Amino acid sequence: MQQAIVITTTLEKIQDAESLARLLLEQRLVACAHVTAQSKSLYWWQGAICEALEYELRMKSSLELFPEIEARIKAEHPYQTPEIVATPIVAGSQDYLHWMEAELRK
Repeated sequence: MQQAIVITTTLEKIQDAESLARLLLEQRLVACAHVTAQSKSLYWWQGAICEALEYELRMKSSLELFPEIEARIKAEHPYQTPEIVATPIVAGSQDYLHWMEAELRK
């Protein structure tokens, strides 16, 4: 398999998180997506510390597909500067990694 990754973004509305997850799943850009429970985020924005309640969306994919995933997130995301972070999966169950590979666009 290409380098497996987990992509993370956050969204204010659960409907937006689920919609983005379904879009990326339908396009076979991600093999699976996980929307977390709402949590409080604290961050710098335009010179001030801000806080918001957000849902984290974590998706499993491959590094090869990241540019297209990033472009889709930017196109669909309601935030001006959304978090889009990819973390490598350095180890994992071979069965799971093979399943991921089979579910992603070739």
